[in-house]
Amino acid sequence: MIYFDNGASSHPKPQCVVRAVGEWLQKNGANPGRSGHRMSVDAAEMVYHARVSLGALFGMDQPENVVLVPNATYALNTVLLGLFQKGDHVVTTDLEHNSVLRPLWYLQERGVAVSVVRVDFADDDKIVEDMMRAINSKTRAIVCTQCSNVCGRVLPVERIAREKPSSVLLIVDGSQGAGFLPVDVVKAGIDYYCAPSHKGLLGPQGGGVILVNNRPPRPLVFGGTGTESLNPEQPEDLPERLEAGTLPAPICAGMLAGAEYIRSVGMEKLFQHKRALTDYAYRTLRSVPGIELYMAPYASKCLGVIPFNMRGRHSGDVVSYLDQKGIYARGGVHCAPLFHKRMGTEQRGMVRISFGCYNTEREIDKLARCLINFS
Repeated sequence: MIYFDNGASSHPKPQCVVRAVGEWLQKNGANPGRSGHRMSVDAAEMVYHARVSLGALFGMDQPENVVLVPNATYALNTVLLGLFQKGDHVVTTDLEHNSVLRPLWYLQERGVAVSVVRVDFADDDKIVEDMMRAINSKTRAIVCTQCSNVCGRVLPVERIAREKPSSVLLIVDGSQGAGFLPVDVVKAGIDYYCAPSHKGLLGPQGGGVILVNNRPPRPLVFGGTGTESLNPEQPEDLPERLEAGTLPAPICAGMLAGAEYIRSVGMEKLFQHKRALTDYAYRTLRSVPGIELYMAPYASKCLGVIPFNMRGRHSGDVVSYLDQKGIYARGGVHCAPLFHKRMGTEQRGMVRISFGCYNTEREIDKLARCLINFS
């Protein structure tokens, strides 16, 4: 089995993550921070260490500002729906996932203006210039992906943070960058950074994180926090303000283990591994007859994700064929409608391969051989 669907969820997980989740389920069933007995206190301490370790990956040394949520979609909805109101203006891009686009379209129906910037595949300067040009007197925020989930184009989020007006917030969807694209959220001046546990952070599904580097947004969900229980309103302080209900301790244990694994290996090493695989894949797949490599001219700007089609075939047919050969990829439109509309692939979609820390060049060679036989 060759797994090339890490953009959806990373696999396999490091064994330390597998052990952490299993051991926590076996040894501790308590609710973190809700009781005074030893088991609950231990759970709360573990969750605290998860906040510390995750924060350390992104330059956040305030554990209370590391908010734990069910996934990146929940994280982005929490920020977007908690910050904007009628009359505000938001700038975004045509590379965004529906976890950004759908909340923005929902807000647009309620009086929030949204401008979509067309990302220049070749030129970072043009991206920044176009974003700055889209800002007006009512602009509250720029919302953009760190790395496209369909084409792998890496956006210059640190430059955007540096060159935007101080009155404009920057919200970054780190779903495809967290864990291997180094970024210091605090030093860069990113106001909110959202990411899932189960992709580049190598944790289990069912977890996500918001790094809050500005004032907290309004809560998306209201309920128990274990603090201020007599207060009819959600607490003001983080992380409780954005964490209503029971935290999933086994998932948090896995997130802690994943973060510790990344810190032990080194994010720069993981970045270089994906860089090498991406470059090798583009060089290798160019020789496949009938392949359409959409981002080949911009390969140096892309990381970890390669979209392609086979001439005259639907992406689903290619994915089904590869599945029979033991190669797992993804077809379709990947929850990124504006990108596919731009590329004219709404109907047949694209095949997407996405790399993880355990993929190899030999696996890419096998993919190329299979595609040659398919064509």
